[in-house]
Amino acid sequence: MQEWGIILWFLLIGLLMFVAKVLKTWVPGLNKIVIPTALLGGFIGLAISLIFTPLLTGGAEETFVDVNQMGNIVYHALAIGFIALALKRDDTKIKKKIWSTGMLITSTYSLQAIIGLLLVLVLFSQNFVGSGLLVALGFGQGPGLAFSIGSVWDNMLNSSGRIFSALGISYALLGFLFGGTVGVVLINQIARKKGLAKPKQFSEEGSSKVTVEIDTVKEISILDGLTTQGIIIAIIYSMVYLLLFILEKTIGNVAGGAVFGLIKGFNFIIGILIALLYKKVLRRFEHKGRNIRFMTNNYILSNIASLSFNIMITGAVLTITLEFLAAYGVQLIVTSAFAGIATLFYLRYMTKIVYPNYSDEYFIGLFGMLTGVASTGLALLKGIDPNLETPVAEEMVLGSGTAITMAFPLFGILFIPSLTYGSPNPMLWNMVAFFGCLLYTSIFSLILYIRGKRGVNV
Repeated sequence: MQEWGIILWFLLIGLLMFVAKVLKTWVPGLNKIVIPTALLGGFIGLAISLIFTPLLTGGAEETFVDVNQMGNIVYHALAIGFIALALKRDDTKIKKKIWSTGMLITSTYSLQAIIGLLLVLVLFSQNFVGSGLLVALGFGQGPGLAFSIGSVWDNMLNSSGRIFSALGISYALLGFLFGGTVGVVLINQIARKKGLAKPKQFSEEGSSKVTVEIDTVKEISILDGLTTQGIIIAIIYSMVYLLLFILEKTIGNVAGGAVFGLIKGFNFIIGILIALLYKKVLRRFEHKGRNIRFMTNNYILSNIASLSFNIMITGAVLTITLEFLAAYGVQLIVTSAFAGIATLFYLRYMTKIVYPNYSDEYFIGLFGMLTGVASTGLALLKGIDPNLETPVAEEMVLGSGTAITMAFPLFGILFIPSLTYGSPNPMLWNMVAFFGCLLYTSIFSLILYIRGKRGVNV
């Protein structure tokens, strides 16, 4: 049965997501909290692997899941999902308010990093200081980027058992739980204050318009479009592989392989850059009058990205091991609690200043997004804005795009402890990282305060 190989793990992920969907639909209470189906499926699989397997095997094995294989699935699913998103057409023009949303999102990232770094220095000094910085990636960027950066640190620091990738994932999972439970309590309070009906359940269904073009009476183009988008993504990802293959042969042994390990961990960024270059080439052809609209289908690309990210989330949860929980369990819970509380109060204060209109809606949506992902924020937002009639949903999505641009230097700051690990004076570099994050939050908060007082976002 060697032919099945990695396919068995995909089948397991699919089965877990199916069971989770059934439970969320049929079990009373599960649809009253905001928890993605993929995450619930991962928790079910994790419970089986951590509890039942040792009982059945007499403790001979810690988990039946091949952590390395599952990590590879997450690694590739993340890249494919981001490539699909990068290929989507976007003709939206950025407005002033969206830049404010981007600054607020980025300043929250840096605040979460400050909390994590301080807690490691004060309470968990025996651990690598970057283990605290990962909370900003887990909460602010979700499980994909947290897992990817954690994997890079595993390679750079030669950690055993994918410790940092599991830590990044775990921060993201606790962020989901914090946002999904505390967020529901906040929604009920706001609904009571506004005189609205409390939401009885939270649906994962999105709100979107779908246009299907019919080429002939017998053919619907969405089928051919799926093949087209799949081939394009495959070509782009094969270019990522080719580039990494060349780099491995040329610089694979530089600094003991640390440089290539760092680059390899950012396969998704390489994929995004190639996808953006591809879009630029398409626009050149379009300006010359060529019909290339069929080359990008936003609806299909969104669904490919959604499938990839759901596989990534479920698979990522299954990479958590008992060894990791024993080593970092206390730090994980303490850091997540402090980061979640700090995020809540910071966003509550800043949204009142930045957004004179719809401040409650912005607070709820951004709180969900900055403890989970965008879909978490949208699910919470629909609790007080069921039909998404306010501009909050659109500006959250567009603002997260501008935030990525603003956060690039911050990501560099987060890498300082790992790049200087083992240096003669690591505490000096840890302080550089701390004050860098503090400067980020302070400058953006000041700009947002001034813009709010001037009424820029009205």
